Amino acid sequence: MTTKNLLIEIRTEELPPKSLMALKNSLVDSITKDLNRHNLAHSEVSGYATPRRLAVIVNDLAASQPSKKVERRGPALASALDETGQPSKALLGFARSCGITNIDELEKRETEKGTWFYYNENKTGEKVSELIPEIVAQAIKALPIERKMRWGSSRTEFVRPVHSYILMYGEQVIPAMLLDHHADKKTMGHRFMSQGEFEIESADSYVETLRNHFVIVNFEERIGLIRAQISAISESLKSEVVIDEILLEEVAALVEWPVAMAGDFDQRFLDVPEEALVSAMKEHQRYFHLVDSNGKLLPKFITVANIESKNSDAVVKGNERVITPRLSDAAFFFNQDKKSSLESKIPRLEQVVFQKELGSYKAKVERVSQLSGMIARSLDKDVVAASRAGLLCKSDLVSNMVNEFPDLQGLMGGYYAKYNNETNEVCEAIADHYLPSQSGGQLPRTVIGCCVSIADKADTLTGLFGIGQPPTGSKDPYALRRQTLGVIRMCVENKLEIDVKQLLESAAGLHDKQFESDTVYSYVLDRLEVWYQEQGINSYLFNSLRHNKAGIRSINENHHQLMALKKFVSKEDAEGLIAANKRVANILKKVQTNDITGVETSLFEEEVEKDLYTELMLAAKQVETTHSFSEKLEVLGTLKPKIELYFEQVLVNCEKLEVRNNRIATLYALRQLFLGVADFSLLKQ
Repeated sequence: MTTKNLLIEIRTEELPPKSLMALKNSLVDSITKDLNRHNLAHSEVSGYATPRRLAVIVNDLAASQPSKKVERRGPALASALDETGQPSKALLGFARSCGITNIDELEKRETEKGTWFYYNENKTGEKVSELIPEIVAQAIKALPIERKMRWGSSRTEFVRPVHSYILMYGEQVIPAMLLDHHADKKTMGHRFMSQGEFEIESADSYVETLRNHFVIVNFEERIGLIRAQISAISESLKSEVVIDEILLEEVAALVEWPVAMAGDFDQRFLDVPEEALVSAMKEHQRYFHLVDSNGKLLPKFITVANIESKNSDAVVKGNERVITPRLSDAAFFFNQDKKSSLESKIPRLEQVVFQKELGSYKAKVERVSQLSGMIARSLDKDVVAASRAGLLCKSDLVSNMVNEFPDLQGLMGGYYAKYNNETNEVCEAIADHYLPSQSGGQLPRTVIGCCVSIADKADTLTGLFGIGQPPTGSKDPYALRRQTLGVIRMCVENKLEIDVKQLLESAAGLHDKQFESDTVYSYVLDRLEVWYQEQGINSYLFNSLRHNKAGIRSINENHHQLMALKKFVSKEDAEGLIAANKRVANILKKVQTNDITGVETSLFEEEVEKDLYTELMLAAKQVETTHSFSEKLEVLGTLKPKIELYFEQVLVNCEKLEVRNNRIATLYALRQLFLGVADFSLLKQ
């Protein structure tokens, strides 16, 4: 079968850099999916993207769909022919639907259910030129574009104005219309280093042709080039470049021909907190910053230009002139903010709305302060430090620096607290209380920092659930899933014994409105289950603890219990114990447990009944006195032989009512003992 490469290019005005990778990937995924759906054979599908174009190359694309045999069953012989043997209306209608007039072209076939008429046809597959235009059009419609644009007098919408459209199969243009442009083979190279339009000879030559016109269309190649260039520059400067992968991807989306170069800024700016300088360089100018061997910021930066200039010194000087006002602003804001303390900024938080139904940030910090102190007290930590940090943790929201650089919230509060002579614990807690800021991100450095962070997150959770705004589907504007995961990780990774149910009840009680906490508590446990699932731990293990008598109070304690239970279940002896518990649970489902009375030993008829009950009472005392969860499990494990023997020799549902009720009471006592540790009936092996 003939195959050629297919080229698709949509040339536009500058595309949004933060969306470029997503647009490219979506285009590739949609086209690949539709090619497969249409049964068009192909090999690799590659996506390309620059600031001014999206492109896809499909390698070894078949010229058409494969031919296929189509078989259709018509009417049965009995209804296909009339009494004289002539074709009935049913048979004639079937023939017409198959596109034939001669009944002899139909086949009579014997089947188990009688004789039927069949039509067989070898259907020729559709050509690429007939299918591809619509496939591309649908892929364009499916692009993840938040806001579409119109341009000129056209009603057509796209992420940016479109200048040209290439659709080529090998060397031939496929006739098509897309986004108000007829497909052809013309495109343009680099805005400044290439001159005018030129033609692409074939899909095979696209990448190299663009390279000859100073455009590297391969997104990943540009990322690799930038990484290599900035690493080489930092090495020559005997420094280390800090490569933020998100920034690297964004810079690659801004250039078609990357050229990295280093610049300097005035050393006096190093008196400003490093994070502010780095934020100014990254967010405003897309610069990479450099540090020395000790990780200390150097007064240097690396910028990536989109041109190979003959006068690179002028380009560097221009970038140095641009960054100076940004850094001057940061220095000015820092000095202005230091003129008033964090505590004096608290009244201004009254004017900053946390959530319209939950009040201001001033009300929030008052709640967080109380809750931070409660958590610290439960952990036997410094209540005063935790309460103080909770009270001051949001004050930097009204600072000049955070107003200009929102990503520095918390961090700047920590710096200002230090300048205000707050204790180190308070300063670090303020700086860290937003952590973790992303999934798997860094946790607060100190326990006091965890107290404030957990308090802040618990306040947000109970408040938003209280006003009926929990996460729904993909919508989670307050990042409640991430905040819940943060609480879970802090408890587990820092071994914090916090009663999460009591925590949420306290947090809910601090709001002005009457909020209940049970729904939030269930949500936290649901997220905890998902977190364990992501680590490969089956839900039945978690749920056996969730549904024991006590439920889950401490996330950290539950974690240790879960690990012990996982180990216990893997043992051979556990299988019989689990099976017995399922049997007991099934028997008790049919009984009104409220009617069950205590066990009467005088009603025992079998020796094995006495033996099991004696062992049961002994195990109950041992489970009650030991604090080790693993030892509790081992104690329950010793009951396995007695339980199995009991079911072998004792008929629970015997005819004697008193004896039957007494045996059910024994099983109920057994069930309650196990439920005090875990619901074994939910376990599997």
